[in-house]
Amino acid sequence: MSLFGNDDVLELKKRELNACTQQYDSAISLVTSTVQNLKQLGEDIDNKIREIEEYNSRLMETREEYIRMKEKNDKVAANFSALLGE
Repeated sequence: MSLFGNDDVLELKKRELNACTQQYDSAISLVTSTVQNLKQLGEDIDNKIREIEEYNSRLMETREEYIRMKEKNDKVAANFSALLGE
């Protein structure tokens, strides 16, 4: 027994403090991991959006090429029709 009281009570409080510290560390680890996972998910989503935007841009370019080709085709067809008197 110590001069100030029961060593068992002090040891118990130290163990309780260690348990609280472990719970705290575990909670912080969980929150940190969750934040990192959410950030990674956000980056993954951004990458998918960029892929879609790139695809959409290329698709629109191809669409514009088709429009130009159709305009040329329609002019040629109209010119031939005019030559044939149609």
